[in-house]
Amino acid sequence: MAFEQLVDRYESRLLGLCIRMLRNRTDAEDIVQDTFLTTWRRLDSLQDPAAFKSWVFRLASNGCLDFLRRREVRRTDAVDPADMVGESATGPSVEDRAETSAAVRELDHVLITLSPEQRIAWLLYEIEGQSYAEIAEVLGVTEGSVRGRIHRARLAIVEGMKGWA
Repeated sequence: MAFEQLVDRYESRLLGLCIRMLRNRTDAEDIVQDTFLTTWRRLDSLQDPAAFKSWVFRLASNGCLDFLRRREVRRTDAVDPADMVGESATGPSVEDRAETSAAVRELDHVLITLSPEQRIAWLLYEIEGQSYAEIAEVLGVTEGSVRGRIHRARLAIVEGMKGWA
């Protein structure tokens, strides 16, 4: 796989995941860049090519978790809703965009209350569409642990988003 193909195939998904985890686009871009460089340098060490996707997401997830462990994330940082919500081809109305932006901000506020482990598991499942088994492989934990993290994250999100139901 050429480096350009690697970037083309995974950049937007990894960047979205890292932005949601770190709540800072610049830091997320740094983690994604490091992920690509590490992936490229260690490509020959991958023993099972079928596990490539999980491996790339594991590198990015671990990069985010390591970053969060090294540095306390200030809960007052704002995420640009444009980084998290795409626009439709016809374009949403101003009211729809405002409501969506408010909901995204509220979801972001709820997500930051989750532990990093719960947040990454929830994002990989709900946003990236990965299975419990894939997430367990990415995070290096059991499927039961993944299920528990996602369950606790969902409970917290439901509680935090009650005003939007």
